[in-house]
Amino acid sequence: MRCYKPFLAVALLATLAACADAPTGPSGPALEPGAPPRWVMNATSSRVVGYLPNWYPSLSLDSVRYNKMTHVIYAFVDTRSNGSLTGIAMSGDTRLSAVVQKAHAAGTKALISVGGGGNNHDTTFAPMAASPAARSAFVSNMVTFVNNYGLDGVDIDWEFPNDSVDAANFAVLMSDLDTAMHSRGKLLTAAVAANGWFGKHIKSSVFNNVDFLVLMAYDGETTTPAYSHAVASLDYWSGRGLPQSRTVLGVQFYGNNSSGNQKSYRHIVRDDATAPTKDVSNGWYYNGVSTMKQKTTLSLQRASGIGIWEVTQDTSAAGISLLGAIHEVMNTAKVVYDDALTTGWANWSWGTTVSFANTSPVFMGSKSISAAYTAAWGGLYAHHNTGVSPSGLTKLEFYVHGGSAGGQQLIVQLGDTGGWRALVPVNSYIAGGSVAAGTWRKVSMPLSTLGITSLAITDLVIQDNSGGAQPTFYVDQIQFLP
Repeated sequence: MRCYKPFLAVALLATLAACADAPTGPSGPALEPGAPPRWVMNATSSRVVGYLPNWYPSLSLDSVRYNKMTHVIYAFVDTRSNGSLTGIAMSGDTRLSAVVQKAHAAGTKALISVGGGGNNHDTTFAPMAASPAARSAFVSNMVTFVNNYGLDGVDIDWEFPNDSVDAANFAVLMSDLDTAMHSRGKLLTAAVAANGWFGKHIKSSVFNNVDFLVLMAYDGETTTPAYSHAVASLDYWSGRGLPQSRTVLGVQFYGNNSSGNQKSYRHIVRDDATAPTKDVSNGWYYNGVSTMKQKTTLSLQRASGIGIWEVTQDTSAAGISLLGAIHEVMNTAKVVYDDALTTGWANWSWGTTVSFANTSPVFMGSKSISAAYTAAWGGLYAHHNTGVSPSGLTKLEFYVHGGSAGGQQLIVQLGDTGGWRALVPVNSYIAGGSVAAGTWRKVSMPLSTLGITSLAITDLVIQDNSGGAQPTFYVDQIQFLP
């Protein structure tokens, strides 16, 4: 029997099974209709907040995976005791401007952090917050700074208010910033101590001023950044009345040793290939992939996401990246492809030469999919072994690059636990109206148009719509979005 295009939602698997040159996917039990996703997140349980320090001038900003974060926080600008700013110019800093531009291009919010652990806050933050004139100047300067760079908000990292006087002044400062930032549609966040030793000097009134607090549930530990410490930090702050929706669990991308020294995770795994599978290596105590996934799960259960100090300390290697591990847990039920097929998705392509580890061109991250149809109606096909619930999702989005030729004729079809759904031409929903040579273009298709209602999505096919072989094209960042 000859392979053909499955018009009117013909059951494609049956067609493929009859095609000698079209391998089918592995067999398995029938899918249960409406199978839930692995993680069901509420509207605020998806924050991935990454701090990006300004003291690595040689770091390529293109290597930062903005697309795996919801917020990137550039660190640090600092305050003087009179409320003026130091460390980064009030305008014209090309590196900060580039971070904002790259973050926004990825749909990620960009904030500036003020302070940091290496500054003497007893002579900067404390006197500034204690003086009405200096505090007013500081707030005014932060408004100007945020506007000049097009930032989305301010993060305060005063480490730490350490008595009742500081506590009162911090509360007033945050109230003033609350008014200034939120009235302009900007965010206000803060990094706070893990528990009560310093946390007790953060008044509960501050909870109402911020969009979220990042709990530094690793600071002060000289050895293992234990899961139990994260639990204890969440226990302390929730016991204080901090809402889950305003809680971000902090994690570290570095290791400690017994002497109090630190080493980045990327250097730990460079020196020990087995390091990602454990939490101790050569005397360094850190979080490997498994523990990081556990903490991410914890953050979804008890917080509104996870915060990272800091993202340059990660490795970009597939399968062992901590940011990749966080991203996988956060997006198991949504992302189909991001540098690799995510957990649960498998390659069932037919009539197509496919690589899921193509290195150029790439839209985001380090990999993309290259595909070339070798037969009429060939298909780039991903199958999910249990199904992804469409609850809360409204669209399928991905990016297509036409390679050197462009003009590929593509059609998309989704299947759910009830069967195959509508065939939708890519050109009807791609920016610019067609697949273009030499450039990436976004495809955004409503799930309603694709025929998806309530049943779990099990299949995604990007198929040849020309009836013949077509030149190589590239696909990246395949995901289902709210």
